[in-house]
Amino acid sequence: MMTRTRTTIGLWTVAVGLAGCGDVRSPSAPTAQPSLIQQPSPQPSGIQPSVTAMAPRVGSTLGGAWPRITGADFQPGATVRLGESRLTASVIDSQTIAILTPPHVAGTVDVIVTNPGGLEDRLFGGYRYEPPETFDFNGDWVVHVGPDYEMDMRFTIRNNVLISLSCNISPPLALALTLSVSNGEFSFQGDDGLTMSARLVSPVSAVGTINVPDVPVCRAARWWADKE
Repeated sequence: MMTRTRTTIGLWTVAVGLAGCGDVRSPSAPTAQPSLIQQPSPQPSGIQPSVTAMAPRVGSTLGGAWPRITGADFQPGATVRLGESRLTASVIDSQTIAILTPPHVAGTVDVIVTNPGGLEDRLFGGYRYEPPETFDFNGDWVVHVGPDYEMDMRFTIRNNVLISLSCNISPPLALALTLSVSNGEFSFQGDDGLTMSARLVSPVSAVGTINVPDVPVCRAARWWADKE
């Protein structure tokens, strides 16, 4: 009797186990992932630019200089990089691009011009950033002054002394104003209301403001200048 009972219990356990197995679904095979096919990058096209020169080739680490790139086959919409820095550029014609330099640490960078189709040319080591205090204000300066920089002005500095200043058609002022130059900048204020400030952005370029109360063109005006 005991043997029959154990056999019955054993058969019932096996039956339950088999019944439960019927509810367990076999694992399905993993779904194959579609292979990712990398599309080739579009090839540059259009016209190949050629960069031959940059002038001036040195500018302030604070930026603000306006050198020009010369070469050939520059197309409208061409972009410019100084090293890794993208910057404001204006294509004057197929041989000239005007740029405005951004701030950058001291050192030499490549000049890269890229036409709209993606073709580019590089002037290796074409531009060098230097601290503005290494530049010199002394010399003869040709200045453009006014709201649209449409008027001419000139000034001369010798041994850090402003000795001459003329605004547009006004007669030159003979001066002897000693300038306090620091970090590539100067400013002064005369007893007659004459004031002037300047900042060097390259060895041959500067920007500033001027106020000559008796000359309307140079009354509270901005200017930019190139050294002769």
